[in-house]
Amino acid sequence: MTVREWVKGRSSQVPDALTARILEFLGPDADASASKAGELCLAAAKRSLEQLLASGRYERDSALDLLAVDALTTFAFEHASESASGAGDIKDLATNGARALSGIATNV
Repeated sequence: MTVREWVKGRSSQVPDALTARILEFLGPDADASASKAGELCLAAAKRSLEQLLASGRYERDSALDLLAVDALTTFAFEHASESASGAGDIKDLATNGARALSGIATNV
């Protein structure tokens, strides 16, 4: 199973436009093994948020992109909770995610 298939399997009640944007933000990583979904979703969220902030896109017309960043972050933690061998794995993802996303905020 690929990350794309994993995301689509969890997106049955998500608007098609949002799923498409999530997959667009994942880019080639969408074709990687679903075993890496957590780290790849978090990386895509970080990249996408950096691009939005760098281009000053904070207005309503960027809402879909911001929702996609949020969904990618949620998917990262969902994957970690499903596949973690212990609480340490989830803690590591949370720590790395917090560092990555807060690092963006301090650079704006």
